[in-house]
Amino acid sequence: MNTTAIQPTAWQARRLLLVLCIAAATSHGARAQSAAQSPVFPAVPAALASNDKPDLFIYRHYGTPEEAGSPRGFPHVEFCGGHDGQGGPARRVYFEVFNRGGVASPASQVRVQFTNPKTQQVRVVDVAVAPLAPHANLVKRVAIPPGCYSAGSNAQCNFTITADPDQQVAERFENNNAQRSYCVGPSF
Repeated sequence: MNTTAIQPTAWQARRLLLVLCIAAATSHGARAQSAAQSPVFPAVPAALASNDKPDLFIYRHYGTPEEAGSPRGFPHVEFCGGHDGQGGPARRVYFEVFNRGGVASPASQVRVQFTNPKTQQVRVVDVAVAPLAPHANLVKRVAIPPGCYSAGSNAQCNFTITADPDQQVAERFENNNAQRSYCVGPSF
C-alpha cells in the first residue's frame, strides 16, 4: 500500500486556514448569541454615551438695538441696555445663563468683570444663579459701575461675563463659560 502524503499547495493551505477560522468564529458567535439572547454592542466611552453633566453658557440678551432701547444701528447691543428712557449710554448689562447640559446644574455664580480700557480700572460684580434644569435659562442684569466708561470720542466700557468662574460646578465642557464685549459710552 502506498502511503505517500499529499502536500497541499500554499494557496490551498491558506484557503483551508481561512475556512477553519470562519467556521470557528461562526460557531463561537452562535454560542455567544444563544447564551446572551441579545446582541452585545461594542463599549462606547461614557463621555460620548451620555450627557450626564450640566454645561453653563452665557448668551447675549438683546438681538436688536430697539430691544435694548437704543437707536437702530447702535453698536454692540447684545448685552448693553437699560437707558431708563433717558438716552445716553447703557446703565446695565443683561445676559442669559443657559444650562446646555442634559442634567440640572446646582446653584452657581456668574462673575462680571468691568474694565475701563484707558485707566485699566477693574470692578468685579458676582451674581448668584439659582439651579437650572437641563436646557433652561435665566436672565440676569448687572449695573455698570461708575468710572467704567473711558473718556474720549471712542468711549466704551469693556466687560467679561464668566459662568462658574471658580469652577465649582463639574461641567461637560469647562472651556465655554466666558463672553467678552463692551458697551459704547458718551463722547466727552
